[in-house]
Amino acid sequence: MMVRINWLAAGALSLGLCSSALAQIAGAVKLSGTPPEMPEITAIKNLPDCAKMHKDPVYEETVLVGDNGELDNVVVSIKPAAGQRLKGDIPKTPATIDQKACMYRPHVVACMIGQDFVVKNSDEFLHNVHALCFDNDPFNFGQPAPGEKKLAPFTVAENFKIKCDVHPWMSAWICVFDHPYFGVTGEDGKYSIDTKGLPDGDYTLDAWQEKYGEQTQKITVKDGKATADFTFKSDEKTQANPIRPRHPVS
Repeated sequence: MMVRINWLAAGALSLGLCSSALAQIAGAVKLSGTPPEMPEITAIKNLPDCAKMHKDPVYEETVLVGDNGELDNVVVSIKPAAGQRLKGDIPKTPATIDQKACMYRPHVVACMIGQDFVVKNSDEFLHNVHALCFDNDPFNFGQPAPGEKKLAPFTVAENFKIKCDVHPWMSAWICVFDHPYFGVTGEDGKYSIDTKGLPDGDYTLDAWQEKYGEQTQKITVKDGKATADFTFKSDEKTQANPIRPRHPVS
């Protein structure tokens, strides 16, 4: 009987941990219609150091779509109401972007104000990291060899682009939030947002894509959980100003 009781207790604990681990907002993002053709990056063929690392053609990554419309690199986040502040812990794991095979990896990085941010260079030659910030302190530095550089944490919520002045086709996006309730879709078009510390209630969920701008929808978080899917249309016009789809909460 004692063995059974312990087993039941362990099972209950396991279920509790699983339930806690599944406290999240989750869903998928798709693109409907015919995806736009991404231009080939032909300039990469002209630099032997870069070209030798790519057996196949390399294309721009503005829109990356799977066979069934799965949309990669979409940033999904809770959009605070006017004057609202969402409390939550700063992620302990540093946000990281790498310069690998003359491309930024990943193409879109999301992080929180105050979170450590690391820029890596996995190539054996010079790259330059030039941030086109609006509100955060700008930075522009070279990384001539493999290694990594820890940046000062960002202080303002915004989306901004980074580029390499040595290899002009290299670009990526950094999306900075003033709360931890965000996620980025992967190749399968799926995202998840950890809701630890988020009170149950009604919220606005925002999905942002660099070409198609943003969409929002209302969600209700109950027991830390909610689901929401988004669909962008391939023939939608690019928003007039997709670079700054949101602003810091005043």
